[in-house]
Amino acid sequence: NPLPNEDSQPDAFDFSTMRPGRIFTMAGEQYRYLEDMDNGNHMIIRNAAITSVSWNNQDIRMNEWYDNLEPTVQAMVRPVADTFVTGTVASEDIVFEGPGQWLPINLSDFPTVAEDLTQVDTDGTPRAFALSLADVTRLSGPGRAFPNRLGRLAAFQNNTHPGPAWWWLRTPRSSTQAWHVGAFRDAEENGELGNGNGNMIVSPDNGGARPALIINSSN
Repeated sequence: NPLPNEDSQPDAFDFSTMRPGRIFTMAGEQYRYLEDMDNGNHMIIRNAAITSVSWNNQDIRMNEWYDNLEPTVQAMVRPVADTFVTGTVASEDIVFEGPGQWLPINLSDFPTVAEDLTQVDTDGTPRAFALSLADVTRLSGPGRAFPNRLGRLAAFQNNTHPGPAWWWLRTPRSSTQAWHVGAFRDAEENGELGNGNGNMIVSPDNGGARPALIINSSN
């Protein structure tokens, strides 16, 4: 496979040999490889956040991003559900393993939230999507796409806010707040789940949406 910063066309990649967490650049966009979903399907996520996007507007902004992908990339994208059944869980109701709100260990107490795992849905639409709290939980850990809290951060280049970016998940915490992967000045807190305000209407310029895709090169 091409080097991480070597911009290449989709046919240059053998996704079946990629390790979780590998960075690659395809058709002008840099991605992190998340997982092999079997049957030739692979989940990937944009390596950098699309900043200044509120939770309420993230689907609109991710659709715009998807519409601007090269047709060769769009041709690989598999359909997912048009609407996700996310459930809602407050951060104070989650028990975490490890420091820094690393890994929820009681997600099964909230079945709707726990069952919101992204998968191919042939009745749905090929599109970009935000990961769920259950997705990030499954993808976090040694040997996985997000091996540690720092690995969960989005890449970010901005003169006003240098350093990594926070990003929204699709899972609500309440009617006005949502889960996100946090990025803070204190490195000990970077990559935490759900810490901070999480107000659905705010759109700070140091984080935002991080679109994911399910792709299949044999499409």
